[in-house]
Amino acid sequence: MTTYDASQPPSITPVADHPLSPRGRFARLAYLAWYLVISLIIGVVAVLGIAIFGNSASSTDPYAGIGTASILVMAVAYIIFFYYAFVLTIRRLHDLNQSGWLSLLMLVPLVNVIFMLYVTFAPGTRGSNNFGPPRPNKGWEGVLGVIYIILAVLGIVGLIVMMTMLGGMSGDMSNLANMAKY
Repeated sequence: MTTYDASQPPSITPVADHPLSPRGRFARLAYLAWYLVISLIIGVVAVLGIAIFGNSASSTDPYAGIGTASILVMAVAYIIFFYYAFVLTIRRLHDLNQSGWLSLLMLVPLVNVIFMLYVTFAPGTRGSNNFGPPRPNKGWEGVLGVIYIILAVLGIVGLIVMMTMLGGMSGDMSNLANMAKY
C-alpha cells in the first residue's frame, strides 16, 4: 500500500507528444513542416475526390459542374485542414508562451496576415515556459520546414513574375485577354 507524502511533489509521468494535439509546443521549423504535411495530405484528398467523383456536367467546360460528391469531399477536406491549422497555430503560440485563444485572430481579416507573420517568424521561448519544455525538432521536420520556406519564396516570386508578365501590376489586362485567345 502506498502512502501519500505531502512533502514530496507528485510524480508526473511524461505524456507522449502527439504532433496533431493542441497540447505542447512547436518551434518554427516544426510548425512549418507540419503545415506542409497537412497541406499536402488535404490537397491530395481534394484532388482524389475530384478525380474519383468527377465532373457531373456533360459540358465541354471542365469546370462547368463539379459533382456534388466532389464538392462534399473538398468541403470535408477543408474543414479538416482548418481544424489542424488551428491546432498547429495553438502549439506555435504555446512555444511563444501565449494562449492558444489568440489563434482566433486567424479569423479577423487583415489582422490575420500580421498575426500569421508573427507566429511564423517570432522566436520561441528558450527553455521551459507555461506550456512545458521545448519540444525537440525531429530531423525530417527541419528538412520539411526549409522546403516549405523555399516553396513559399518560389511561390511569391512566381506570382510576382506572372503578374508582371500579364500586365497586372500596371492594371493593363489586355495581355490577359490576348493570352485567353490561344
